[in-house]
Amino acid sequence: YQRRVRGRMSTKETSALLVKQYPIGLPQESDFELTQIPLPETTVGSVLVKVYWLSVEPYLRGCLKPNYNKFMPLGSPGVTSGIGLVLETKNPEFNVGDFIYGTLPWQELTVLTQDKLKDYRKLDSSAGLEPNLFLSVFGITGLTAYFGLLRVGSLKEGENVLISGAAGATGSSAGQIAKVKGARVVGVCGGKEKAQWLKEIGFDEVIDYKEEKNLQEALKKAFPNGIDVYFDNVGGEISDIAIEMMKDFGRVVVSGQISVYNEEDPNSPKLQGPRLWHLLFHKSVRVEGYSVMNYRMEFPEAIRDLIKWYLQGKLKNKETIEIGLANFPKAFIGLFKGDNIGKQLVQL
Repeated sequence: YQRRVRGRMSTKETSALLVKQYPIGLPQESDFELTQIPLPETTVGSVLVKVYWLSVEPYLRGCLKPNYNKFMPLGSPGVTSGIGLVLETKNPEFNVGDFIYGTLPWQELTVLTQDKLKDYRKLDSSAGLEPNLFLSVFGITGLTAYFGLLRVGSLKEGENVLISGAAGATGSSAGQIAKVKGARVVGVCGGKEKAQWLKEIGFDEVIDYKEEKNLQEALKKAFPNGIDVYFDNVGGEISDIAIEMMKDFGRVVVSGQISVYNEEDPNSPKLQGPRLWHLLFHKSVRVEGYSVMNYRMEFPEAIRDLIKWYLQGKLKNKETIEIGLANFPKAFIGLFKGDNIGKQLVQL
């Protein structure tokens, strides 16, 4: 990127990661292409932004499909939640040096026009919080945990909570929020390092499914009287077992289903599962999926709570970070292999 060459505007370009083809099954690095693309001029009302952090999210897998081509068209940069720094501004509401949060493209630099800037917000740096925290514990991750547990799950003090995918970004936040609210929390994860971290941040019990010979027996031992709230990030076998163990008036919060995101065949055994619906009306169990954006009007209050708990040491954050735009595919693929602990980010 160059501003001027001998008094004339030079050709501006920026590195970008394009969606080369839609993945079939588990994404591959060959599905993406790192290249240079033209960068438009900064016009009246727009800002030039250096992209610093990109969030790596499991839900992006669902966007990388032909029926989502308006969101991630082939031959264009992908997009995700991100944080950038304003380098140039022709908009009076944004200053050089402002950190902004919103949906950013997979590229080093981007120009945000005036009509798009209404969807971005400046980050308040007065509390001295690192900007990347607003992509994890104070961002969509933390908000998904917050509203899933407290609104969808209607969590009450003293209840028994099970969290699948507990060492992921959302699962680990949900577990800690449940502890703040006085619940007993059991997390399921895969791997000794993940299990140890969950114990360190206050989970009452941790089940490492890679070490357990009988997951059903392990869950029955952890919940001899049943489960009040099941916060599901994974789906699959653990969900089949958990639904059978729900207490009367229990709540199943469907936050994610990462175990099946790469399934292409609708007849895959992973998508079939036991038919457990009869248990729902016998026990008055509620199962509810949700989008965190349903609660966007309540985001400011929720973020204040999350920041308060973080500063009090009740909400801890862990990140797995890849450096460089070229490593975004590696980070993304790693989500489905369980490579990350906590929030997966790419730093540019």
